[in-house]
Amino acid sequence: MRGGIGANVAAVQGGSVPVAPSARWGRRASRMARWAWIAVCLLACLHPRMGLAADCDSGAACITQLRFGETRAQREFAARMLGERHVEAALPALADALKKDDGDFVRALAARSLGLIGRADAVPALIDALRSDKQTPVRAAAATALAQFGTPDSVAALGAAARGDGEYEVRLAAVAALGETGSPGGAAAVGGALGSDARREVRIKAAEALVWIKGGSAGDALKKALAEDKDSAVRARAAQSMGELADPAQTEPLLAALNGDRDSAVRQAAALSLGKRRDEKAVPALIRAVQRDAALEVRQQAAVALGRIGGSAAAEALAYFAEHSVFPQVRRTAAEVIEEYEARLKPVRESEGAR
Repeated sequence: MRGGIGANVAAVQGGSVPVAPSARWGRRASRMARWAWIAVCLLACLHPRMGLAADCDSGAACITQLRFGETRAQREFAARMLGERHVEAALPALADALKKDDGDFVRALAARSLGLIGRADAVPALIDALRSDKQTPVRAAAATALAQFGTPDSVAALGAAARGDGEYEVRLAAVAALGETGSPGGAAAVGGALGSDARREVRIKAAEALVWIKGGSAGDALKKALAEDKDSAVRARAAQSMGELADPAQTEPLLAALNGDRDSAVRQAAALSLGKRRDEKAVPALIRAVQRDAALEVRQQAAVALGRIGGSAAAEALAYFAEHSVFPQVRRTAAEVIEEYEARLKPVRESEGAR
């Protein structure tokens, strides 16, 4: 496959095309959801006293070092290693460190390791840390670790954190964790975060997480965000997520965004999702977008969507744009779309040739 737009056509088939520069916020929010784990691990590895830490070489030795290590660096190292080595016998020591250790990073690493080990009896200790630890990285690490379980009590605790924690990093981690669990019980909390959280990073992550939950009021929350959120990056992420839902009621709001949103990133995301949904009633609006949208990237994405939907009207329009569009970028995109989606467009073209 050639580079440029041709590469984008292939990426659309896999559902991975970035919708616009402002949608970088969505990717940034995804990365930030795990910021506590990454920061904690880096700080543990680069700790100025790390040279004093003995490299415990067995599970039993690391448990002992976690319990009795004289420096925080020693205990941080042990807490990290126990999770990476999946030492199930370490659960009591890790839970005790999470509750009592005076080192913030020791507690955060203990939470991380409890999640990596994945035993359900770690859930009460993680919930307690999420609710009561005074340090943001520890609560965020506990929220991320709880994503491994998805039990009713862990989902309820994550929902409470998503709605009410005073630090946005913890709300972000909780929303991401609820998405990873896929539990319908988290839909209300994630939808609420999408509708009302003060930080756009959290709202973007909520729009992404609703794709994985796919239950309850997910579609309604996304439609509301697409129509009402003042931040274009949030609207773009909502539009992109709507393309992943099976609900046929998602098409009309996407058409409204394609036709009327003031931000090109949102219109491009709407075109992307309409192509994924393959609803033929979107074809006229997509043709108008190729003809008239002020942003070339929207015209190009609309052409890709026409190829994905297929049908006689789409084939006829693409053939025209490939030959006669006044924009060389659109001509190139339309030609590549016709080649990429030949199987869907070929029957139409053959029938036209027969006439």
